Amino acid sequence: MRLSGRALLAAATAAVLAGCTASAPRTAGSASPSAPAASTIYDVAYAAASPEEKLDLYLPPPAAEPAPLVVWVHGGGWRAGTKSVIAQGYDPSAPPPPQPTRCGVNTQIQTPDVPDLNAKGYAVAAIDYRLEQDPVAAVKDAKAAVRFLRANAAKYHLDPQKFAVWGNSAGGYTVVMLGVTGGLTTEFDDPALADPAVPATVQAVIDWFGPTDAANLPGTIGPDRLPYAYVKPGRPLPPFLIAHGTADCIVPVESSRRLHQALTAAGGQAALNVLPGAHHEDPAFMRTQLTPAYAFLDQTFNR
Repeated sequence: MRLSGRALLAAATAAVLAGCTASAPRTAGSASPSAPAASTIYDVAYAAASPEEKLDLYLPPPAAEPAPLVVWVHGGGWRAGTKSVIAQGYDPSAPPPPQPTRCGVNTQIQTPDVPDLNAKGYAVAAIDYRLEQDPVAAVKDAKAAVRFLRANAAKYHLDPQKFAVWGNSAGGYTVVMLGVTGGLTTEFDDPALADPAVPATVQAVIDWFGPTDAANLPGTIGPDRLPYAYVKPGRPLPPFLIAHGTADCIVPVESSRRLHQALTAAGGQAALNVLPGAHHEDPAFMRTQLTPAYAFLDQTFNR
C-alpha cells in the first residue's frame, strides 16, 4: 500500500518520538564566578486558549544591547512533540544515533543549539503549541508567541526589530507561514490569542525540511493556507535559509525547491542548502547546517 505524504509524516512522527525522551526541566545554567551567566525561564504562558501555549526562554548572559531572538518551533506532525527537546543540545563527539527507521526517519530531532546561540548573544524561545493536527492552529499560536515576546521585549531585554524563527518538519511549515504573512491580516492572526496591534513580523526564517505542499499537510489544506498564496512580487519578505535532504521520503526535497523558486522569483532573498542522501530529521542537519544558520543570522542582524 502506498501511503500519502501526509500519512507518512504522521507515521514518521510516531517513529521519531519513540526514540526521543523529552528533557526534564532544568534550572538556569551556571558560568564561572567571574563571568555573567545565561539564564532560562520555563513555561511562560503566551496565550490562554490552551495549556499547551507556553514557551521556554533561554536568555544569553546580560549585555548592554538588547538581544536578537530566535523563536524555535518543533516538528511532530502537528500531533506530538515538545519544546523541551531543544535542551538536548549538540555534541559533535557523541556516537552516531541508530540507523534510520522506516522510510529513513532518524530518531534524533534536529534543533538549534541553545548554548551556541546564547554564547553568540542570541536569546532563544522554544514554544509549545496546540497539537490538534491542525497546521492553521499551530501558525496562530506561533504568531501569538511572537506578539507576546515583542510586547514583552523590554522585560526580557530583547531587540523587537531582530526576531528570527526556526523550525523543523511541521515547525518548518509554521515558520515559513510566519515569514510570508508578516505585515498582513490573515486567518492566521487570532485576536483572541494576542493583541493584533502588536506586529507578528519576523526578520529572518530558517526552515529545515518543512512541508509546503498540500499533499504533505494534514486535513484539507486549500491554496490560501500554503505559502505561495502570499509570496508576491513587491511584497516585503524576510530573508530565508532553507535546508532539505535528497533522501527525505516524508517531505520530498521538491517541496523546498519549489518554495525557494517562488521566493526568489518574487524578489525575495532565499538560500537553499540541499544535503545529498540526507533523510528526514537526519543528524546531518545539526552536523552540517548549524554553522551556516549562525552565519545567516549574523549577516541578517549585522553581528
